[in-house]
Amino acid sequence: MAPPTEEENTGDFKDQQFGEKEVADKVVEQYDEKQARVFYKYVMGGGGFDIHYGIFRKATDTVYESSKATNERLLTCLDWTFPVTKDSYVLDLGSGHGGISHEIAARFGCKVMGANISPEQNKMNLLEAKKEGVGELVDVTLCNFNDGLPEEWTNKFTHVISCEVLCHAANKPELFKQINRILQPGGAFVFTDIMGADGADEKVLKDFTDRNATTAMARPSEYLTLITDAGLSEPSFLNFSPHLVHYFQSMVNQINENKAAMMKEGCSEEYLAKWLESLTSRVDMQREHNVFAWGIFTARTEGNIY
Repeated sequence: MAPPTEEENTGDFKDQQFGEKEVADKVVEQYDEKQARVFYKYVMGGGGFDIHYGIFRKATDTVYESSKATNERLLTCLDWTFPVTKDSYVLDLGSGHGGISHEIAARFGCKVMGANISPEQNKMNLLEAKKEGVGELVDVTLCNFNDGLPEEWTNKFTHVISCEVLCHAANKPELFKQINRILQPGGAFVFTDIMGADGADEKVLKDFTDRNATTAMARPSEYLTLITDAGLSEPSFLNFSPHLVHYFQSMVNQINENKAAMMKEGCSEEYLAKWLESLTSRVDMQREHNVFAWGIFTARTEGNIY
């Protein structure tokens, strides 16, 4: 048998945990390569532009429907924390394909800046924004937040939103301080992230870190502390961790149901087999031990409430 190609190995981080200098390049490897774009479109996006975990309202909800339910709650939390108006300026940190950016622009009529490390995702973001009629409101900049956020962004944004991205942050305390810096007084910071449950041993999270470019996974209690340590106020956490086992199983189902289509679009059988093995293990681990945590965090800077 021929040795695996570099493309087949892309995104395989088995037995690796990355330092601050390495993680950004590995994030690009995880998301920007062709196989990865196809995989995330089918398996997390359900054909849409939202590659994040979902919230289930009923047993028959699809990956796509559960992702949209997450968006609805995220945008509601964003508006609850600090009102979003047509004059707001929102930073979508780690904007991916731009699904959240497009929904913010469409719902509130305000400008959104996506900041994202993946050039191919950024192209898809802008093309889709035009198709959805929000092209004039959505922009995107190539940004590696592990290199720091631009000084010219100080006090620039009314809101910062981030979805399943901070697990890739090499220095989370520093990034949270910078988010405080770029927000205007009273501004809102709302994010989701995949975490280890409080008390979970890092070793039991291995099936996640083997397929994701991370340094170390955060815990819910750690994020609440980071928020206040960074000078942000009024931290809260809506715990949607019970939805994870359903979403992990839905990802397994998406691979099984769409394998032929994904292979036709460029995914190798080996690439999909590795993901299937990891996700199947993840389902069992979460069902039996609840080692992963996930939910929505909100915080704000000091200032007026409206």
